[in-house]
Amino acid sequence: MNVFLFSFNAILPMLAAMFLGVLLSVFKNIKESDKDFLNTLCFRYLLPIHLFNSVSSIDFYAEFKVHIIIFCIIAIIFIAVTAWIIFTIAIKDRGRRCIFIIASYRSNNLIFAMPLAANLFGTEGTKIAAMLVPVTIIMYNLISVVVFIYHSQEASQSTWLSIKNTFVDITKNPLIIGSILGIAFSLLRITLPVSLHQGISSIAATATPISFVLLGAQINLKVLNSNIRPALALCCMRLIIVPAIITPIMVLVGFRGAALGALMVAFAAPCAVATMVMAHNYKTDPVFAAQAVYLSSALSIITMFFLISVLKALTLI
Repeated sequence: MNVFLFSFNAILPMLAAMFLGVLLSVFKNIKESDKDFLNTLCFRYLLPIHLFNSVSSIDFYAEFKVHIIIFCIIAIIFIAVTAWIIFTIAIKDRGRRCIFIIASYRSNNLIFAMPLAANLFGTEGTKIAAMLVPVTIIMYNLISVVVFIYHSQEASQSTWLSIKNTFVDITKNPLIIGSILGIAFSLLRITLPVSLHQGISSIAATATPISFVLLGAQINLKVLNSNIRPALALCCMRLIIVPAIITPIMVLVGFRGAALGALMVAFAAPCAVATMVMAHNYKTDPVFAAQAVYLSSALSIITMFFLISVLKALTLI
């Protein structure tokens, strides 16, 4: 019973916020313009401030865990290469193939995995998850560009030009900027005045609930009717197959507690919202990408509850 309570308590805050977003959308209390505004607010301001606040609190001289970063990079590359090989053979539609490959390794790490790690392990979980965010953002974007360029029929730019543009976008990415500033403040041991630190912490605390309300509001139940079978297949891969392969490897490598939990939720989180944005830009299959994001976000509540319960029952976290 304690195992289920532990899992339920970790999932409930996110479920409640997403459910509120769904209700706002169903009863038409939130407009598309409101969603656009909240997206901008979260991406450009709240989430970067949240990242800065989390990363700057890490003592990189004492708490930086290189082995976790290395494992994360190797695991992302392994999943991406494996998916590339499998889906190049299995899926003939090039646009849909892109979505399957990218969804295999690209999860909603910042909006979903980071707050869940915080709910599970408090400050320790937050610090480990925050260390992973800059690494995953860079890896996700670079690999995604290569996938879209190679498999997309509509890509108009050369591979090198797109990768160059991606590097430029990464340097301008507010999340990367927030992470780098946080790292700089930590390494230089810069301490903010108490009042300013409290103000930043208060703003940072709003990022997670607003992001989940927005995620729930963006779940469009109507678009889930078409292509439901391939969307379910993609969700099965993202939420069940990938975690089922990677999590035992984490255990065998020796990860336990907060480290195992933070890595597990990062690799078991639903499809990243950026997947449908890139699918739209590269004219692959944005409708199917949106279906995958919506459906995986909804189903991840169930799969994540199960994963947490199993690891807790085995006393691994």
